[in-house]
Amino acid sequence: MKRIQFHRYGGPAEMRLEEYRLPELADDEILVRVKAASINPVDWKIRQGAMKLMTGRTFPRGMGQDFSGVVEGVGKGVKRFKIGDDVLGSTPVKTSGSFAETLITKEALAVVKPTDLSHEEAATLPVAASTAWIALMQKARLKSGQMIFINGAYGAVGQAATQIAKAVGAFVVGRVNAESMIGAKAIGVDAVLDYTQTIPDDLQGNFDAVFDTHGSLPPRDERRLLKRGGVILDINPSPAKMVRILLSSSRKFVMGKQDEATMREVVDLASKGILKLSVGRAVRLHEGIELIRHLESGSRINGKGLIVMDA
Repeated sequence: MKRIQFHRYGGPAEMRLEEYRLPELADDEILVRVKAASINPVDWKIRQGAMKLMTGRTFPRGMGQDFSGVVEGVGKGVKRFKIGDDVLGSTPVKTSGSFAETLITKEALAVVKPTDLSHEEAATLPVAASTAWIALMQKARLKSGQMIFINGAYGAVGQAATQIAKAVGAFVVGRVNAESMIGAKAIGVDAVLDYTQTIPDDLQGNFDAVFDTHGSLPPRDERRLLKRGGVILDINPSPAKMVRILLSSSRKFVMGKQDEATMREVVDLASKGILKLSVGRAVRLHEGIELIRHLESGSRINGKGLIVMDA
């Protein structure tokens, strides 16, 4: 079996497509033959060593978290899955390993894939959509009739947040780059702003939630947009923003966390056609390192990057 892995923390040059062998299944684990896996910024941050206090120093380490595939083995304690089930989910941060022909994950990090979702569609959901759900529904408690400002509304988390917000009846103002404005409008953003333009003064104090999915919205602009009693959400806070988060109850740091309950919520929306993330580029496993390098360099593909396995 082959997977994308690395033998020490570092830059893109550390990635290798190599043969690997998985360990024996624990009681609460499943073995999955991967059909598709999607790329998230957290994947290269883990490889860079940004989370090594959590991931440790055992090598080689696989890359990738999001996946969709078919169950090929179950641990003795697994109750929700059987061999042959189509599933989607994520791998534990400590082990990762979805950019591979097969993977092992916890039963609790996977759900059954609906038949009306392709493996490619399903693989886009776990990290991005779960992060958006946690931000809007658990942290902001967004409700019908409220207003939300989404900075980066056409990134993966931004797309998911926009569609979740519309599903609950909120009004969305989204900020994107110029080439994404038409796409943002198409997924439901009510008012689309260009990154290169100054935020209009008449938006100040209008929003129940301000969600910076991009990391580029200055703290002062976040505060000016927020109405009294509202909440500011950040998934990629600068050190200055993190200090403010620690000192203010109106600011919240959102960390993506995959669990069965959250996954069921986003998969239900996707199955109903309410939530769909665009795919910017799909490649085979042997082309995966090149695509990861491309995305890590800051290049945009207007949608999720996917690694699709050979049949």
